[in-house]
Amino acid sequence: MLSINLVYQQRLWYSFFWETKRRKSVLVGSIREKLEQLINDAAAEKGFEVGKRVIYPNAVYLELGVDPKVAPHNALAHVRARTSGALRSHFPELKKLPSLWTRDYVVYNQRVDETTLGSLSRWISEKKRSIKAKYTR
Repeated sequence: MLSINLVYQQRLWYSFFWETKRRKSVLVGSIREKLEQLINDAAAEKGFEVGKRVIYPNAVYLELGVDPKVAPHNALAHVRARTSGALRSHFPELKKLPSLWTRDYVVYNQRVDETTLGSLSRWISEKKRSIKAKYTR
C-alpha cells in the first residue's frame, strides 16, 4: 500500500505598526533605504514573508507572513532588534536617541486598509497622552 504525506506551507499574516522613539522624524533618505533592506534581511533570516511595507518619517507599517508556530511578538521583536542595532551602528546620528523604537506597537491579525493606517498613529498618540496624564496627577 502506498502512503502519501501531504506537506503544505501555511502562513499567518499580521499587520504591525510602530513608531520611533519620541516620534522623531529620522526615517528619511538613506536611513529609510537601509531600513527597507534590513527588514527584508531580518525577515528572510527567519523565513518570514514581507507583504506591504510603508515607512513614514517617524513610524513603520509592516505586513509579515509568519509560520503559525511563531508568536506575533517574537516575529516583530526579531525585526525590530535587527533593524535597530544595524541602523544605529551604521548611522551615528541615531545614537542620540535613547533607543530607535518605542516599546509600543499595534498588531492586527489581518491586513489593514489605508484608512486604518492613518488612524493608528493618532490612536497611539492619544494612548500615550492618557497614560502620561494618569501618572502625572
